[in-house]
Amino acid sequence: MPLNQDEKKEVLADTGFISEKIKQRPINRKKLLRRTAITFFLAIVFGIVACFTFLFLQPVFSDKLYPEAEPEPISFPEEEVQDELTPEEMFADEFQIAEVEAQYLEANQKDQIDEAIASYAFSASDYSKMMYSLKGVAQSVGTSIVTVTAVSNDTNWFSESFESSGSASGVIIANNGSSYFIVVPSSAISEAESIKVTFVDGSMANAELKLADDVTGLSVISVSRSDLTENTRNKVTTSFLGSSNNGTMTGLPVIAVGSPIGIQGSISYGIITSEKTTLNLEDSYYKLLTTDIYGSTLGSGVLANLNGQVIGIIDMSYNTEDLENHICAIGITELKTLFEDLSNGRNRAYMGIHGTTIPADILEQQNIPAGAYITKTELGSPAMQAGIQSGDIITAIDGVEVSSYEQFISKLAQCSPDDIITVAVKRQAPNDYIELDIEVTLSSATHN
Repeated sequence: MPLNQDEKKEVLADTGFISEKIKQRPINRKKLLRRTAITFFLAIVFGIVACFTFLFLQPVFSDKLYPEAEPEPISFPEEEVQDELTPEEMFADEFQIAEVEAQYLEANQKDQIDEAIASYAFSASDYSKMMYSLKGVAQSVGTSIVTVTAVSNDTNWFSESFESSGSASGVIIANNGSSYFIVVPSSAISEAESIKVTFVDGSMANAELKLADDVTGLSVISVSRSDLTENTRNKVTTSFLGSSNNGTMTGLPVIAVGSPIGIQGSISYGIITSEKTTLNLEDSYYKLLTTDIYGSTLGSGVLANLNGQVIGIIDMSYNTEDLENHICAIGITELKTLFEDLSNGRNRAYMGIHGTTIPADILEQQNIPAGAYITKTELGSPAMQAGIQSGDIITAIDGVEVSSYEQFISKLAQCSPDDIITVAVKRQAPNDYIELDIEVTLSSATHN
């Protein structure tokens, strides 16, 4: 028969068991606080480690899972024929005019036309309209012109101003969707700790140097489009690079935009006075455009035609002493391949020769081999170290024949620094020309 509760107590008492009341252990508050603090500290450390791990690995995973499309390399389209009249077009127009005149003669109206033309007098209003039209073209070109400032010290605790070591006008030559690419004289940014660019609406952004060319003294810098507001991006344009090698340009009107008189935003008008001068620069055949525009020896910017196309980059360092203030520019046609290389970060090969192409009639008269005639080798250049001399004629490069200096330069532009090339040279001997194969180790004509 089961025992009730009282009976169980009596049995336990009789058998000698001790009845104890179990009490809970007292709480050690110091120990609890210490454990809580340690746990909290470890949680913070874990959070920091997890955060930094995410920051470092997130771009990697993002690039792997959602790779962004690489921007297209910068390239310029083939030159288009400008609207300037060629001699052939002018000749054709003369026939058209003759046909029209014949029609009017048949209608007995020629005298009336001649009288109307002779009696028309251009007024100040006509001149004003013409100048407003030119100003409109200049303003259109001006949306692609920027002011590039070399900042030597941008730390100022008392104001937002910065100390600059110089500035010049640059031109936006390309836009690959993520960055603007700007050509600027290297001398303007050579001492820069940082580079700032001011756009047409006055907004500013930081720029990075892509590459600088040691031969021409021109650099390409880039500005991220994301650093500009949408409003600024809508106002900024990319210049249209025209042609400086399209027929006879001498005597045609041009506009100097940027800072031709040394003041940012200045504009000047004039005509091209010459276009055939080849600059005596190594590994190149750049052409110089001279004008009758009076400017500053510190001028910069671009020359544009009346269609708003850039045809030259202003560079005052090639002026003669008697015309040192007349605006001159390097023709844009030969610069396009250079701009492509600098914008794409592609270093250009350097050999260090000056040369020319001997006219065909002289080649025939004096029995001179066709090729790139070397007029000078730069001191310490790869060409001089390889033994190439002035008077040598380069007839082939890596087995590919070249019949002119221009062809040789085009072939050299396809090479890279540190390439070892073999040039076939004909050197004049007492009786005839001897053939030599010379290996040249190229160096670099660019830096960043």
